[in-house]
Amino acid sequence: MSHPIPPPAGRSRRVRPSRLVAAAVAATLALTACGGGSAAGGGTDARKQTLIIAENEPPATFDPVQADNSTVDEVAVPAYDTLLRYEGSELSPSVATEWKFNDDGTALDLTLRDDVTFHDGSKLTAADVKYTLDRIARLGIGVASLVKAYDSTEVTDDTHATIKLKQPYAPFASALTRVYLLNSKLVTANAGGDDGQKWLASNDAGSGPYKLTGYTANQEARFTRHDGYWGGFTNQAKDVVFRYLPQAATQKTALASGDIDIAMDIAPTDWAGMESSGFTVDKADTNVQLYVFAKMKDSPLSNPKLREAISHAYDYDQHISAILKGAGKKAVGVLPSGMTCFDSSTPQPARDVAKAKQILADAGLSGVKLTMTYLKATAEMEQAATLLQSNLAEIGVTLNLEAITYPQYVDRMKTNETTPDLGMIYGFPAYPDPDAVLYVQFHSTFINNGQNSGGYDNPEVDKLVEQGQRATDDSERCAAYGKAQQLIAADHYAINMSNAQYVTVLRKGLTGYTYQPAHHQTVDVYKVQVG
Repeated sequence: MSHPIPPPAGRSRRVRPSRLVAAAVAATLALTACGGGSAAGGGTDARKQTLIIAENEPPATFDPVQADNSTVDEVAVPAYDTLLRYEGSELSPSVATEWKFNDDGTALDLTLRDDVTFHDGSKLTAADVKYTLDRIARLGIGVASLVKAYDSTEVTDDTHATIKLKQPYAPFASALTRVYLLNSKLVTANAGGDDGQKWLASNDAGSGPYKLTGYTANQEARFTRHDGYWGGFTNQAKDVVFRYLPQAATQKTALASGDIDIAMDIAPTDWAGMESSGFTVDKADTNVQLYVFAKMKDSPLSNPKLREAISHAYDYDQHISAILKGAGKKAVGVLPSGMTCFDSSTPQPARDVAKAKQILADAGLSGVKLTMTYLKATAEMEQAATLLQSNLAEIGVTLNLEAITYPQYVDRMKTNETTPDLGMIYGFPAYPDPDAVLYVQFHSTFINNGQNSGGYDNPEVDKLVEQGQRATDDSERCAAYGKAQQLIAADHYAINMSNAQYVTVLRKGLTGYTYQPAHHQTVDVYKVQVG
């Protein structure tokens, strides 16, 4: 199917837990990043024209190849363009005005805008598209897992190219929303010995509405308008600052004092009070679920009966009512209910303490002791961990809790020996397609890399997920993904704790903010109007 659009007339319109800390950005950096500019100034007018967003964790790097990590995605969104983007749940044009697959799904023809300029003033062409995708394939990291079927790009002219795939890959167009287009000449000139990774860790090579102008490690990242942006500007901010405030209470204080404009991590207990004080509390349904994954090898949880008992011990209703204050819903299986191919018939355990105790007794299990990790400074996780600990004590299982950072979590999951018995983590789909959940979190390819957290290895699930990737018919895809959901549920690999809403608190006077399900825990700053 072809998707044409006309060029816009005049002005027009114009994302977290993968967390790492990188040495490349571990000091205060002065960034040239293809242009100058400053962040919020001391004057009243400058402050009014500066949008300041509080986030609880800084990015590992500014290299968009790592944009499968939401902290990196957050700073890539303002600085870079993509071929396609999501408007809500609809795949829409961006730099590509038309895209069309061939009949067997192995080639994608693209038509590009001819008015896109990079931050250094040079023009974006199809050669930059080819360079970006080739670089991702060479590096084999980050978003490479999302475009694994990529083979090559044939450039016809500046505004036309054909992407060749190794095999049909149904989610490929969706995955392009996480492929940020690079200024090939600029990156090549600064490639060094690592394909530009070191340089891009602290510089940008984009064409997005804002250009990176400064970063103070663990404190803030600063951006200023790219006046040559093809979308034009109306009342968007002149400058954008991401300020890294790890504690929810600190974000609340900063918002109340006017030091920031948007807070992304306010505790649920504070939402009502801030709304009554005149702040906007935006609540949006998401494709994000909170899971607890079981260690599948060399653990007491290798016993499926123990996993089943635990799944019946948890108080799912209390999680929604007390922890989330009603801002969410119970999960049904591992795939969020808002996703295509969600199977509502997937069995989802309910709290039943008597049943959990009976399962343990029948299996001859007693005196079980387990350790679970969860992420620090995450209100939902902290409370859910304590609730699960209490629930398991009711059935005679001792749960020791360990609060860690996301970098520590990733390191722990690299080997089976260091993987905890249970690991609590969010699933943040990189794009709103079932493959972004079922492949990345449950396929054996991702064991020991921080995605398939507990080492889940079911060859039949792998086969079904791969069938879904290759299918060009939606009903065929959903049939495969539906069977995979049923099998994962039967294995009791995951406790599907919740499907929370995403809550953002904004100061009065800001308009245009919309939650972006394809870029969870990011702000599309170009859409926010400050005037």
